Amino acid sequence: MSTELLEATIMVERLRVAELRSLLSTMGKDKKGLKKELVQRATDLLHKELHPELLSTIRELYNRRHSTGNDSSRRSQVITIPIASDVSVKHPRKSDPSAQRPVYKPERQMIKLPFYQTLETVIAPVSLVPLSANILQTSYVSFSLTSRQWSQIKNCQEIRAGVKSVQVVLRICYTESIGVEDDQYPTKISVLVNGMDCPVQTRYSSNKKGLEPSRPCCPINLTSLVNQLADNYVSIIWENFGKHYSAAIYLVRVFSSSELLEQLKKSGAESVECCRQRICEKLHCNTENEITTTGLQVSLICPLAKMRMSTPCRAQTCAHLQCFDATFYLQMNETRPRWTCPVCHKPALFEALRIDSLLSGIIQCAEEAVQEIEYLSNGSWKAVRKEECSKTLDHVPPGHKNNAVVLDIVDLTECSSDDDDDGVHREEIVLTHVRTERVCFTKGGKYMK
Repeated sequence: MSTELLEATIMVERLRVAELRSLLSTMGKDKKGLKKELVQRATDLLHKELHPELLSTIRELYNRRHSTGNDSSRRSQVITIPIASDVSVKHPRKSDPSAQRPVYKPERQMIKLPFYQTLETVIAPVSLVPLSANILQTSYVSFSLTSRQWSQIKNCQEIRAGVKSVQVVLRICYTESIGVEDDQYPTKISVLVNGMDCPVQTRYSSNKKGLEPSRPCCPINLTSLVNQLADNYVSIIWENFGKHYSAAIYLVRVFSSSELLEQLKKSGAESVECCRQRICEKLHCNTENEITTTGLQVSLICPLAKMRMSTPCRAQTCAHLQCFDATFYLQMNETRPRWTCPVCHKPALFEALRIDSLLSGIIQCAEEAVQEIEYLSNGSWKAVRKEECSKTLDHVPPGHKNNAVVLDIVDLTECSSDDDDDGVHREEIVLTHVRTERVCFTKGGKYMK
């Protein structure tokens, strides 16, 4: 498909019903039917009878529509066609001043995504340059796949029905800064591949004009619309509100949450010794404040799934011992990637996740009814029952409250919320405050100095 044909096809799709009927009538074709039928009829006519008179008529109708006002919802007449040194791109017209080379910044890189492994770079990041005063802009890029690349797509497995595990994807990010960039779509983005609409999943926090889609912005899968042997043309339609973007096309391998879980189990499991050492660092004695930490409680219930964990994990960057279930966490980020720790609400990227082997072994051997355990200062652990603390305080005689052992609950997490309804299970430290006298309790509930 030539660039002139692609340009004319897109213009036809943007014409109104009256303009489509005028076009078909001029060319001696049937002008009756719905808009969808008229577009299809005009498109077929373009493929069969592409000649200067037909192209001139289409451009005249298209330009007449867009030159009658300054409506911001109308498409820009100037079409940007980026040119890459390793990608063949044809100009719409040799004399068209809009055909300019984009500004390349090799140092700009897209952030690595856990569910997308880049196999090859089809088109390196290229700037989407606005070339008109209108808000709505259009940029084209073209590419062709090698036989080896197409073979990878053809022979790969499907992650689900009709979705290949090897894909051709479009990624868009900011251009302002240098370095690794997150994916970010421009305002009111739409994508056409070889003249066909490509679905783009976007979410907006409000209907405010000029608002960008909220993150996360995932790579756009182009695979089903890509031609094997011919050049492929991608049209990126976006609104220009002064921000600068870059687009790139990659051949990627897509992973499922179960595959990432297997990777985490193989390379992200923290040893039992390392887990014990971390606990011992928290169960230390502070002689200056005369405070001794005698126990550390951790919940076995995942704060996300509200169920008992099977694969407890947390990020290396987290300061707390409380874990969350890796299986559910990966499944959640597969559908809506946030990568935020549910305990302390700090970033918990896949690369930083570690499985707590000590807690994992405890979960396997603990009874199903146990929901919390307590790490002890001698390195052992015990199951915790909620009524233990209240029973101990009930055995303290009224006349000896000043010398009694005081149990304080200290929040080790850095969660700013005090709302217990968020499902976050916090770690608790049992502290013994040493006063002028030492107090011990017998099994019968009696005390002695």
